[in-house]
Amino acid sequence: MGISLSVPEIILGDFMLPWGMVIATLGYLLAWMAVIVLERFRLTRFIWNLPLFFIALAVLLGCTLGLLFTP
Repeated sequence: MGISLSVPEIILGDFMLPWGMVIATLGYLLAWMAVIVLERFRLTRFIWNLPLFFIALAVLLGCTLGLLFTP
């Protein structure tokens, strides 16, 4: 697996995976885990629209990860 900072793709064999897709997937998974933790402690009852909150959290975490791990 070769990662070059000059190319914004992650090369896996003959397949080039876009960097933004990896960051967006990580943001989605982190938001999903955060909602699971909120549901475990029953804190989602204070959130009016949980699907909207989930999408906003996924976008926020994806953008934050994108800013932190810019190639």
